[in-house]
Amino acid sequence: MPYATIIAAIDVHDPDLARAAIAGAAEVAGTDGAVHILYVRYYLPTRYSELLASDFDEREEEDALSDMQAWAAAAGLDPVRTQIFTRRGRVRDEVIIEAERRKADLIVLASHQPSLSSRLLGSNASAIVHQSPVSVLVVRTDAK
Repeated sequence: MPYATIIAAIDVHDPDLARAAIAGAAEVAGTDGAVHILYVRYYLPTRYSELLASDFDEREEEDALSDMQAWAAAAGLDPVRTQIFTRRGRVRDEVIIEAERRKADLIVLASHQPSLSSRLLGSNASAIVHQSPVSVLVVRTDAK
């Protein structure tokens, strides 16, 4: 089954998982699919805003986009068929909203083998799998 529009949901703070998800999306996309790489940044409590540099938000996004572009290039993704962007919010919600907005056929994400605590408490990957309106490919990496 070919996938025309793929969302690769990543976390820039876990480069191994991010690269695995992007590589998985690139493999599934082949030469015809479009890949949208999404990193969801968490909301920062307003009480911390005074402690951060005034350009913190812009620098955080620029750094994330730079890393994502490098990983996309390393995975061999065609820049013409690849979009890279960030959102701020809850990971599960933003990934699902983006999949619906872009009429995605597939969401790709990477996850370590679940630990006992993540099985009991849940994870972003689990929440996306359970609530996604489209198929989800979970790329497994070695447990840490």
